[in-house]
Amino acid sequence: MRAVLFAAMVGVGFLAGLRGFLLLIVALLASGVASWFLLAGPRARVSAAVDSRVQRSRERTAAEDQYVDSLMADPGVTQSDR
Repeated sequence: MRAVLFAAMVGVGFLAGLRGFLLLIVALLASGVASWFLLAGPRARVSAAVDSRVQRSRERTAAEDQYVDSLMADPGVTQSDR
């Protein structure tokens, strides 16, 4: 999405008469500002999905740690059983 927005800004800048390095700089700045607002929704959804996966991973790790701790604390389990 960001690349499409940048390409659109290059097109708008070209139609406005900008050329060369100045065109690229203006398009980069304009697409950065526009993406801050226009891509806020998708950015929030991706962030929520990543956060959800991290939380699930932490829960699985905690469950595994608890299981291993319970095995280590069991007095009936010898070192050779582990």
